[in-house]
Amino acid sequence: MNISVIGASGNIGREIAISIIRERILEKNETLQLVGRKDPRSEKALLGLRIDIADSYSEIMPEIELVNSPEDIRGDIVIVVGGASLSKSGSTNRDDLAKLNGKIFHSYAEHVAKNRKDAIVIIITNPVELGVHVFSKYLPRHQVIGMGAYLDTLRFQNQIAHDFKAKRNSVHGLVLGEHGTGLVPIWSSVKIYGLDEAYSSKKIEEFIKKRHKHNRKAHLERICELIDQGQIEKFYDSYYKFGPDSRVFLGPLISNFTGAKTIAGATGATMRLVRTINSSNIDLAACQVKLEGEFLGIHGVIGAPVFICNNGVFKVDQLDNIWDSEKQELLEVSEKVNEKIARWD
Repeated sequence: MNISVIGASGNIGREIAISIIRERILEKNETLQLVGRKDPRSEKALLGLRIDIADSYSEIMPEIELVNSPEDIRGDIVIVVGGASLSKSGSTNRDDLAKLNGKIFHSYAEHVAKNRKDAIVIIITNPVELGVHVFSKYLPRHQVIGMGAYLDTLRFQNQIAHDFKAKRNSVHGLVLGEHGTGLVPIWSSVKIYGLDEAYSSKKIEEFIKKRHKHNRKAHLERICELIDQGQIEKFYDSYYKFGPDSRVFLGPLISNFTGAKTIAGATGATMRLVRTINSSNIDLAACQVKLEGEFLGIHGVIGAPVFICNNGVFKVDQLDNIWDSEKQELLEVSEKVNEKIARWD
């Protein structure tokens, strides 16, 4: 197996490349492609990265190939993390990112399809919905996976674990919808294993009541406005006063706009997904995918519950116990995402 990391000279791309080697995802006779741009700064950064990796991991290092053109990509797994980010753009507005990253998606998707029609593509670059939409034009849609809902789900589980004083691996719960203000926490899917069921159910009800006291989406959009105005510190000080489903959105903004960025979170989530694809297991996950009516009759790209295998998306789960209110919210979000993609692309 070979893996290509598009945007390997960036912070997250570099950390993903190092993690692939450190976790021995590839054998020594397999290839890790570090993909950058055709400019001296990117080329030098990749050259330095390869030397730095060899200094630490020469005993277990696979073949490392430096690539600066989409035409040369040949990974069995292609991780797309290149392009502009929220922190680079200086804005929380994903319309701005779409303008910057839309052409990048098309360029790489076209050449990946020519070189490796069977490649599995993992989209990290935002807007992740646009990335999945574009790559699904060139590749079979089951091979294109967006990381947004996957990472949001891990964040959701972490925030619930914090409030319940539990370990994250004892928490089950999904976040679907859009990666952004349109994320939809699926409280009907939440279970905390090892805790008294009556106690956990009561506390979850408290969270839900608190959530419905205001329009959460409008609330999150107002937070974005204030962060764009440079008022990030006030939210950091009151971070844990927000509910766990709001902290899923607020936490990454604090990371991005305080300079820390979301390197560890995005890398850790990506490696979990890569390990699943590289195994013979089939795991339930929340990911952005191109739907054609399989879930709630939705057509278009949205974070949905899917089973992931070594060929990409195995099938879409139906979430039989999902609440009607959550269904309605997902349908509304899907319509808005479709409108955005039509505008962006």
